[in-house]
Amino acid sequence: MTRITLIAFFSLLIMSCNGPKEAPEFKQITNIEVTKVMGRTAYLNADAYFYNPNKVRMTLKKINVDVMVEGKKIGEINQSVKTKIPAMSDFKIPLDATFDMGEVGFLNSIISILGGKKVKVHYTGHIKLTYHGFPIRVPIDYDDEVRI
Repeated sequence: MTRITLIAFFSLLIMSCNGPKEAPEFKQITNIEVTKVMGRTAYLNADAYFYNPNKVRMTLKKINVDVMVEGKKIGEINQSVKTKIPAMSDFKIPLDATFDMGEVGFLNSIISILGGKKVKVHYTGHIKLTYHGFPIRVPIDYDDEVRI
């Protein structure tokens, strides 16, 4: 009798756990700012905005996003973080990235930085979240025109 009660209890517990029904949605990247330039390397900061449509909190663990300009990969954002994501709300993740301006063309990059030229940027990759220890992978595929 005890075994049946224990099985019934765990079954109810598992069924009552409301896990995330949808992955958080990526909205945009804003506030892109070149913080310094050393040689061919540019250091940038930005903010990534998401929306969590779920009634549960999650934890952001990792960001893996490639950054492409004019079809060429100029850098990547690889950050390990531990950020709590609130339920049913927008949230912001600060990003730090390093880019090789030589991949786009050194002269073109300098003109873009100094002259405020608009550049088409494509972000592709994913973020990794966890919900009660279970991993969730959210894809990122976003195009933007950025004035650097």
